[in-house]
Amino acid sequence: MIASRTEDAWHGLRQPGAYEWWYFDALSEDREYGLVAIWFCGIPFSPDYNAHFEAYERGRALPPDPCDYAAFSFALYHRGRPIAYALVEYDTFTASTTRPMVCTGRNLLTYDPATATYHLNVDVDLTEVTTPIPVAIGRRLTGTFRFRNLNEHWLSPEVVASSRGLMEQALGTHTWNLVAPVCATQGALEITGADGRCERRVAFVGRGYHDHNYDPVPMSRAINRWHWGRCWRGDRMLIYYRNEPLPGQPGAFSFGAVFDGERPELVTDAIEVTFEAQRRNWLGLKYPHRLHVTLPATGETWTIRQQHMVDSGPFYIRFLSGAGPDDDAHGVSETLDGRRLRWRLFRPMINTRIQRPPSRANLLPAPVVRLGRTALTWLVS
Repeated sequence: MIASRTEDAWHGLRQPGAYEWWYFDALSEDREYGLVAIWFCGIPFSPDYNAHFEAYERGRALPPDPCDYAAFSFALYHRGRPIAYALVEYDTFTASTTRPMVCTGRNLLTYDPATATYHLNVDVDLTEVTTPIPVAIGRRLTGTFRFRNLNEHWLSPEVVASSRGLMEQALGTHTWNLVAPVCATQGALEITGADGRCERRVAFVGRGYHDHNYDPVPMSRAINRWHWGRCWRGDRMLIYYRNEPLPGQPGAFSFGAVFDGERPELVTDAIEVTFEAQRRNWLGLKYPHRLHVTLPATGETWTIRQQHMVDSGPFYIRFLSGAGPDDDAHGVSETLDGRRLRWRLFRPMINTRIQRPPSRANLLPAPVVRLGRTALTWLVS
């Protein structure tokens, strides 16, 4: 775990199965809207990328280049429900190895060091999220957002050194760069229908977050499960992260931080996370309905209730979370099971969520092919 703007540039990882992503999320001040935007180089969730890597492992294909499997994801939530979603793969990728700058398709991420501000320019074709099986329907989302980092140097050198020491001792390869945990976010977006008419305009003001993850090793070969989230309670915010490696693999790690506004109040590289009311989504992925995150340094416990399931799949679930009906806490949380990325049964289902580039297009329209694959899989299973 690190917190470094210098390391927020692209690392140029070209190992087969390597991946890197830049993650942003924000919740509006009025709690009406939430958004998530992610740039990928080597998207670890891609069935095509994973199949290519497995073929390479068996000696049946050349090594896959992560840059050939770039992607961009965007989701917009309103009152706890998804209203716009896109996950688009691209076979072109542009990024800088000296500064935060990433471009996939028509989606550009840049950084202004003078104002400590990330600029997000989004232009993406949406996937329908109100049907049981999402399909592309011609809607489009465009928007610009500014994420101003309110404390670039929030993590003291002593804590950075301590965290790096634990990571090196565990010999884990995955790096989590918590570069901008507290951001002031502003922006505007517009959704247009297939006929070109405007369906919705949103002026966004709220609190945002940015981190950066990368690993030279495929996710399915290193990560068993992880739980991550951030939760605001008034002006205080908790960030927690727990990574569980595959059995016999190094890399176990947990982290917690509490912020008072933009000022770090407590940072610890060891937290206790207990799960309550374990449930499963419709694809059998297990998740806790409630988590209790305890910070041993102070004995403080945060109870997080994962209320609104806004993204649910065979290996990943995203929630808009809170603390309880009588608490004003709110946030974002997620659960991931890396082992399921190797389950071929789920790959046709994952394909229903992904728009693929022309170079890997099918003779039939992509939505038709994805629907057919999914129907066949359901019939066989």
